[in-house]
Amino acid sequence: MKIHEWKRTATYYAMFIVCGAVSGMLGPSLVYLADLAQATVSQISVLFMARGIGNILGALLASRMYDRFAGHHYLILMLVCVIAGLWMIPFATSLTVLIAIFFLLGASEVSLNTGGNLMMLWLHREKVGAYVTFLHLCYSMGAMIAPMIFVFSMWLSGDFGWGFWLIALYSCLFPILLARQVSPAFPVSSCQDSVAPEKQTLRFYAYLWVVFLYVSFEISIAGWISTYGVLSGWDQEHAALLSTWFFLALSLGRLCFIPLQRWLTERQCVTGLLVISVLSSVAMIWLANIHLGWVAFGLGFGCSALFPLMFSFANSILVLTGRRTGLVFVCCGLGALVAPSLSGPIIDHLGVTAFPWLLLLLALLLVGSWGRLVRIAGR
Repeated sequence: MKIHEWKRTATYYAMFIVCGAVSGMLGPSLVYLADLAQATVSQISVLFMARGIGNILGALLASRMYDRFAGHHYLILMLVCVIAGLWMIPFATSLTVLIAIFFLLGASEVSLNTGGNLMMLWLHREKVGAYVTFLHLCYSMGAMIAPMIFVFSMWLSGDFGWGFWLIALYSCLFPILLARQVSPAFPVSSCQDSVAPEKQTLRFYAYLWVVFLYVSFEISIAGWISTYGVLSGWDQEHAALLSTWFFLALSLGRLCFIPLQRWLTERQCVTGLLVISVLSSVAMIWLANIHLGWVAFGLGFGCSALFPLMFSFANSILVLTGRRTGLVFVCCGLGALVAPSLSGPIIDHLGVTAFPWLLLLLALLLVGSWGRLVRIAGR
């Protein structure tokens, strides 16, 4: 690889740690934010909704901007928004201000996410598979590091305020780095251009449905696995470790599939991960809470590389413009809102044992939608 490609690739990797940290910081800091705004934990949970709506609207905006402007210019603008939002959080004294800040952070973080995937795709083209998988590994690392940053902040100043500022300080590197590098260009000619537009459209909407189901499956697990453990009789400390097992497996799986893509195709890798996801969902039903830690690990490993592998496969059957990539992340936002929001009422009305069945249903729907996409692509 040429030296200028390595520099841009490394910049995107390091920038995605920011994306992961911004995405993963809300949960660990929720009590601090509630105290800051003098709100109850129930009231402060509206920040999840504000961030989710920001994700959807930010992805819609990014879907147009990356086709109209140089990618690095828009990334720099979004990084400035992230830095400003992080800097303002410790000064926010009302819930309304926090809602506005997390709406801004949601919109800018998903724009960085969209742009990072798109720039990597345009830079490496048909060889993008392993590169985009490592990109999402960096995202997972950022989400895992965020709680540790707040622990360090507590040691440093006695509260979480410096945690947000440390993430902002690290983020300041990337507007400088991106301004000194040339944005990758959209590949004008592509082997997918020969595919009829109506077939491109059919493939794209089939892919969007796959993405929606995948994010619904993953975020439902990440958001509810610890609560499921508590409702199943685990104490809170042990139940909290279920999320750690899930995210650890998520990162480990992405790391494993970087070299595996040298010998296996995207279809084979995705099929294997879907089998693991379905089997882990079945195990969650039949093993109850006896081996729930291993089940959480299996679910995390099954989810691990699905998104980057599916994204790479979509690149081989579609022309992924900025608009299309933005719509992909709109579906990510919808998936992160719909199924996790329905999980609570389902558990309330049907009992805690309904949650594993919900995961199995989502996993089977994902398998079916993936099979449909492969069949459509095969035509």
